[in-house]
Amino acid sequence: MAEPDPEQLRTAFRWMLIARAVDDVMWTLRRQGKGHFVVSAAGHEAIGAAAGLSVDLAQDFLAPHYRDLTACLAWGAQPRDVMAHYFGRAADPFTGGRQPYAHWGSTRLRIISQEGPQPNVVSHAVGVAYANKYLGSSAVVWIGFGDGGAQKGEVHEAMNFAAIHRLAVVFCVENNLYTQSVPLRLESSVPSLAVRAASYGMPGVSVDGMDLLEVLPAASEAVRRARAGEGPSLLEARAYRYMPNTSNDDDTRYRSREEVAEWRTRDPIARLRGLLIERAVLSEADAVSLEAEVQDEVAEAAAWAETQPDAEPGEVLRHTWAESQVGAQAWMTGDTSPRG
Repeated sequence: MAEPDPEQLRTAFRWMLIARAVDDVMWTLRRQGKGHFVVSAAGHEAIGAAAGLSVDLAQDFLAPHYRDLTACLAWGAQPRDVMAHYFGRAADPFTGGRQPYAHWGSTRLRIISQEGPQPNVVSHAVGVAYANKYLGSSAVVWIGFGDGGAQKGEVHEAMNFAAIHRLAVVFCVENNLYTQSVPLRLESSVPSLAVRAASYGMPGVSVDGMDLLEVLPAASEAVRRARAGEGPSLLEARAYRYMPNTSNDDDTRYRSREEVAEWRTRDPIARLRGLLIERAVLSEADAVSLEAEVQDEVAEAAAWAETQPDAEPGEVLRHTWAESQVGAQAWMTGDTSPRG
């Protein structure tokens, strides 16, 4: 794609700020005993923002990695949605309070349901892409998964199938160097996972996943290829998770504080902020004002979600049995008429 315009950069910066603010609030609530399970997206924000800028948000699908909060925001999730999901309230639009945090899923937003076992969503998302081809849809499916998930057979099967049928898919492996406590050198015989693309006959590229302007061109080209019928691509976005794997993890047992501090100097939000000020897209005062606005919005969302009721116990059976019907969306029937 062409160089992103100032409005796109501001939009991406706002998505990233919201994701980081939500992350910070959830960890605080966890320490206060008000929240439960946290899966941090801190360090991965530029990847989701690049996905959001490169796709057509009116028709494309997201199969998110559990660190893809920024991508979910790009696809239309709101801070109140995310906080209701974190608290497991009835207002949770992703799971109705049935699943732990970061189990995304929305028919309305075309976010394919996330699951606990990783990376099952990869093969499900390829199935959606196959259905899109059958329906004659031009929609692309963006699939996020981690470096640990990349080692599983399900990813091989999904990539092979997508390549054979030239499906409109972007496989994005978010390589943050650890599968929980296992370092990449003990997961993979090759340091760059992008080289695996050659064995499926698809392009593969490895980029700095903490630099929006490096991820975006690669993401845009992969989306372009997919929509043009040229088949899938593999994008390796190298990043680093700043927090423990989850709130149940003690990362001091397997990585040094010096290592984490070194990666903190590459913070994707700080890098984009500096770029926006350097290019006069934002002034320092504008950036401070936007940061304060986002902090207030997320704090309000958390306070609101905390007061919401839990779902009724009987709701646990909804969407389980055949009599629970889900209304067909336009994309399910191949309806390509203009949207209102």
